[in-house]
Amino acid sequence: MSRVRSKWFVLIALLLAFAVIGAACASQTETTPGEEPEGDVQMGGTLVVGAEQEPTEGLNTSLACCSLAWGTWIQNQIFEGAYVNMPDFSYAPNLIEGEAELTEDPFTLTYRIKEEAAWSDGTPVSADDFAFTQEVYVNPKNKMASRAGYDKITETEIIDEKTVKFTFSEPYAGWKDLFNPIWPKHVLEGQNFNKIFSKAFLTADGEPIASGPWMFSEYKPGESLTLVKNENYWGDHPPYLDEIVFRFILETNSEIQALRGGEVDVIYPQPQLELEAITTNPDFEVQSNAGTTWEHLDIQLGDKGHPAMKDVNVRKALAYAVDRDAVVQQMFQNLSPDLGVLNNTIYMANSSDYVPNWETYAHDPEMAEQLLADAGCEKGDDGIQVCGGERLSLDFTTTAGNALRELTFEVLQEQVKPVGIELNADFGDAGVVFGPKGLVGFNFDLFMFAWVGSADPAGSVEIWKCEGSQNYTTYCNDEVTELLESSDALLDPAARAEALNEADRLMSEEVPTIPLYQKPTFLAFSTSVHGMEDNPTQEGFTWNSENWWIEQ
Repeated sequence: MSRVRSKWFVLIALLLAFAVIGAACASQTETTPGEEPEGDVQMGGTLVVGAEQEPTEGLNTSLACCSLAWGTWIQNQIFEGAYVNMPDFSYAPNLIEGEAELTEDPFTLTYRIKEEAAWSDGTPVSADDFAFTQEVYVNPKNKMASRAGYDKITETEIIDEKTVKFTFSEPYAGWKDLFNPIWPKHVLEGQNFNKIFSKAFLTADGEPIASGPWMFSEYKPGESLTLVKNENYWGDHPPYLDEIVFRFILETNSEIQALRGGEVDVIYPQPQLELEAITTNPDFEVQSNAGTTWEHLDIQLGDKGHPAMKDVNVRKALAYAVDRDAVVQQMFQNLSPDLGVLNNTIYMANSSDYVPNWETYAHDPEMAEQLLADAGCEKGDDGIQVCGGERLSLDFTTTAGNALRELTFEVLQEQVKPVGIELNADFGDAGVVFGPKGLVGFNFDLFMFAWVGSADPAGSVEIWKCEGSQNYTTYCNDEVTELLESSDALLDPAARAEALNEADRLMSEEVPTIPLYQKPTFLAFSTSVHGMEDNPTQEGFTWNSENWWIEQ
């Protein structure tokens, strides 16, 4: 599945979502968090979700080990943040009363927490919790996925129980993604943050704790994770359902069959060819939007990758050998016929700030072979290039059980073979390939996965700057780093976009990655389920789960 660049530091600005599947239709009831749906709500019951990722490395998605998309969509229901990303990509205050108060010189943020906001044990969500959350992120002992923004805070002032002010060393343009989630100081203070929420969201005494509408109940590794309603939820109403069961079904066809067979009520899969039949089935509701999730092929430039990939000419050769237009056409001609190639690593194609810097890499096998020759490579007797005495045979990592990705691999494998590049399948479960033995440990030659985005491009800084906390390619360009870091302090949107697009242009000349396409979301559920509304941001489909209900 996708990798979330933490919920709060993720790519990418997308201003307008649009429908991508002609047969898709809106859910029967569109709601926002805390807004009760129209009609007769039936209380209680269990809703079963087919989940195509299992957070095997740990449940705490704030940690580098564990920031999977599905883990975040589950965690979001337990721990809430200052703001919530809405389906239209706007930000709505959540735990806080109105917008945060901002000053520019110096740059400060003052949060006024809602009086009614409280933890499930009755303890108020407080200024101490906000201050503690900042301390958690900057504590060097904690293995965080990212500290961006938090590390710019130089002073914390607790004004009263429900008011806190943070002073920054410089402006931080992505500030609305901060303080999401907020962690409970009275539960976590003195605990090992790297371990306490590893397998359960429970206190040291074994009790569930939550600020959101749901509380952790049970995790059965390899099987399911269950949430139960937070009866003390401080929002407009507790959940209508009694519990949500996330059943782990890691293979695409099995997930679709589970929905069709009534074993699960909801699926939120990555787009797959088999989904086409569901769009015309009257037993299901379907929603699809162009979100901020984008598929790409990362190249490992460090010592654990193939040595030939350190040569920019070899990387460019790979980019020219790949026919991205053919990949998109073959994968999405029926599901999303209007989908095109993505030619920017920071902005989506339907953003007003999008510049197609990567369009130069149209399919050109002759150019690819010339670049390989320039790199000193020569074809061996088996037709595979030999570069620096080593065959250009690359391990291709992606998530197992994802039919579309497996088919994409086969297409890419055939595309690059004529120029003398060999691709070898290296598939595995998401919890493994994204963990220390894979992405996080820099153990790959090529890795195809998706970044899951936010409505703000701040996450691109840590992904592409030198030694960025989420820079798993080990790419480093000082000029790119300077542009990226400067963008964080640019509060003017036009100036910020100019800096980020220049950074993207420079990256296109060095090819640490190959952008493929912007992925459509696909939310399918039984017509007996009501209140669901897709949210194509990093919030995901669970964003309004307290409003879901099911016909008994």
